[in-house]
Amino acid sequence: MSRGTGIRVNVAADGVTESLPEEHKTCIYRVVQEALHNCVRHSGAGMVRITVKQREGDIYVLIQDDGHGFRPDVERGLGLIGMQERVTHLGGTFRIDSQIGRGTLLAITLPLEKPLSPAPLVSHEYDKDPVG
Repeated sequence: MSRGTGIRVNVAADGVTESLPEEHKTCIYRVVQEALHNCVRHSGAGMVRITVKQREGDIYVLIQDDGHGFRPDVERGLGLIGMQERVTHLGGTFRIDSQIGRGTLLAITLPLEKPLSPAPLVSHEYDKDPVG
């Protein structure tokens, strides 16, 4: 990417296992791909830093650029929406922080196991003896 766009890309992966679930690998790849595409197309960035850390129970991806930033509360295109949907589909969190003149930081966290759906609340009042 650096040769084709002039944007320097620094990637640091810390303790990431090769045995990630395929869904996670695909999600991370697509999110990074879209974020880099957005940097090239919109940010005016000279450098992008990508950090991937596997922690106990989750994997964390941080993508930070030194571009001119934007207002994510107002300017949300289909690319950002698609990234967020991919992440939330896997039970993860998606956060984007950007301000005009300060670049953009995109952070996702994916649980390494899908969270279980919470058990429905059940009242067992009917089990009590009405006579008592």
